Amino acid sequence: MPAISTLIVAETGWPVLHISVSFTLAFLVWALCAPVVGICIDRGWGGAVMIAGGLLGAFVLAVLSIVSDLWVFSCALMVLGMCMAATLYDPCFAVMMRRLGGHGESATATVTLIAGFATLLTFPLVLVLSKYMEWREIILVFAVLACVAVCFLPSQDRRELQALKSGDGPPFKIETAPVLIALSFGLIMLGHAILLFLLPVVLVKEGGAAAIGLLAVAILGPAQIAGRLVWRALGHRFDLQVGAVVLFILFCVPPIVLVVFGPSAGVVYLALGIQGASYGVHTILRPTLARLYLPTAHLGRGLGSIATVGLVMMALGPALGGVMWRASGFTGLMGSVLVLDFLGFCLILVLVKFKPDERCHDQ
Repeated sequence: MPAISTLIVAETGWPVLHISVSFTLAFLVWALCAPVVGICIDRGWGGAVMIAGGLLGAFVLAVLSIVSDLWVFSCALMVLGMCMAATLYDPCFAVMMRRLGGHGESATATVTLIAGFATLLTFPLVLVLSKYMEWREIILVFAVLACVAVCFLPSQDRRELQALKSGDGPPFKIETAPVLIALSFGLIMLGHAILLFLLPVVLVKEGGAAAIGLLAVAILGPAQIAGRLVWRALGHRFDLQVGAVVLFILFCVPPIVLVVFGPSAGVVYLALGIQGASYGVHTILRPTLARLYLPTAHLGRGLGSIATVGLVMMALGPALGGVMWRASGFTGLMGSVLVLDFLGFCLILVLVKFKPDERCHDQ
């Protein structure tokens, strides 16, 4: 949807603010539905939930291709947020980790790597299709792709339904370690959202460097893929807690570099290259680290709750970043990102003191 939003505005004349707010609401619906989806997964309905979410998402995309009313468009986007909660990342991670046990970490790295390539191809694909199609037809293309994707999803595993019948496992409790993971990684996602949405705008407003801003954003995608490739090749050699500490140190580097050396082209590219690679690893490390502290019986709910914190913080990022930039300029904006990253680093240092519960990853 972000790739196609400019086409929607150009062809419909709908207000940019209304469409942007609709995207934000869809994001918030995704965040609020994530724990509910997690509960369904823990009760054994993981495969069915993902298939239903994929099919409903394809149907909603088809509906979006024919709507002419702006408010119907917004409501459809919010339903699409529910579909994203049922399919994207954390539900997939929870299903894989419950089914594959210790092999789920490798599967998570594989999925995020493929997803990175998919994201990288989305914008060029929309650009090419826009030469021959209107935005409504392009959405239909993605609806068809969603249907094809559903065909590759694993079917519902009947053995998982035993959890629904037996009710085995400890009762769900909010533990300190998962809360630390949710807050620390959420702070990183907030800082990343500020950089993603505000840095290109700031470069244009303060220095007229539009080309730098656009290329900087384009660097993030390949950098994430590079980071995931490195982690997939070397991540198994490191303890997950140690890897998290190193990762959070790396997240502090981009804002420091930008504050010290300023927003010149080379510095911006270097900083966002490190940021993108680190964020690519972050997507893998968050669920695999959380698995050490979440009981298998509540893995879906736990990952969904952790995702909710991060998604809400990402949704707040553009607004908070805009306020910081207005109040203190470029240096203040980068300083606020550094503070967020450093707070996340401090929370990870506290997390290291907690030993993983063997009962949470005994499969």
